[in-house]
Amino acid sequence: MPQFDSILFDLDGTLWDATSVTADIWQIVMSHHPEIQNKIDLDTVQKYMGHTNEELASILFPDMPFEEGYALIMESCREENRLLRERGGILYADVREVLTGLAERYPLFIISNCQAGYIDAFLAYHGFGHLITDYISSGDMGMAKADNIRYICRKHGLLKPVYVGDTGGDCMAAADAGCPFIFASYGFGTVPAEKCTAVLSSIRDLPLLLR
Repeated sequence: MPQFDSILFDLDGTLWDATSVTADIWQIVMSHHPEIQNKIDLDTVQKYMGHTNEELASILFPDMPFEEGYALIMESCREENRLLRERGGILYADVREVLTGLAERYPLFIISNCQAGYIDAFLAYHGFGHLITDYISSGDMGMAKADNIRYICRKHGLLKPVYVGDTGGDCMAAADAGCPFIFASYGFGTVPAEKCTAVLSSIRDLPLLLR
């Protein structure tokens, strides 16, 4: 395993699972629009984890003008940010201990394809703000994940970062940004082993893997 100078994390499927909250919110949002018959349940939310909100507007509402579908996505995002600060998501086992230990040795970052305010809700609910050096989402500046990886690396002068994520999109973004990729196989996606620097079956294995 190469020596890294920083660790970049995806959020959903890597550090926590907030899909049950997201699915509940979609039930609320769709109840406000009874004329729309699209079904968005827990299976749907889990299936499309990792996509940007712009992509989700087209995926979830393919027969609707983009602007209308995107407005529904933004409605759910506003409610999601609020509710996640109250309920949180399900933190994966050992995440707190692992992040606390790693933060003593590496600067830690979160880079996610979520709306602005989502990562803030995660940090606030679990009290992780002091462990994370910086973070950025696709909703902050409208950039793709690969561009956000490059942005964080330039901003903080990172020379040997590694990205930890759980989907094929994470893997492709890391490769596009020239960043090694560790696959969190316990998350939502699948990635061929040959495309990964390493594979995690549990985040508790990450510190030992890095050593």
